[in-house]
Amino acid sequence: MKSLTVLILMLLSLYAAAAEVFRWTDEHGQVHFSQRPPPGGARKMDLPETDTGSVGNDSDLVERRQRERRLLEAYDYEREQKKARQAREASAQQKAAAQCASLQQYWRRLSYHGPVYIKRKDGEREYLGEEQRAAEKARIRPAYVQACGRQP
Repeated sequence: MKSLTVLILMLLSLYAAAAEVFRWTDEHGQVHFSQRPPPGGARKMDLPETDTGSVGNDSDLVERRQRERRLLEAYDYEREQKKARQAREASAQQKAAAQCASLQQYWRRLSYHGPVYIKRKDGEREYLGEEQRAAEKARIRPAYVQACGRQP
């Protein structure tokens, strides 16, 4: 990020050599710099002359600008990749949290002391005995640990 700031400042300094810069303070006390003065007027800045001979010939300048453009594109690409990765991670966390909540609810239902049933595909209720409850708990325990990160 620091190198991007330096790069932008370098580009602005090259551009500012050929442009006029105006400075003014708004009604909130904020200082602004611009190439065009606001309607109320502003003070023109006297910028020091820059040494344009150090840039070299036009082909060097074109090559340098192409490198800068590629660098900025690489930064944009990295930023987009980071945002996409963060979105995927957030989505995975939400999915895991929803799955954990669902498994917690099912575990509480299996732990209920009264009669417990599950609905079959045909819509009929199948009541679970103690052994069936224990088997169902053993079946869902690994998924519970994985989704919730702890033992039930």
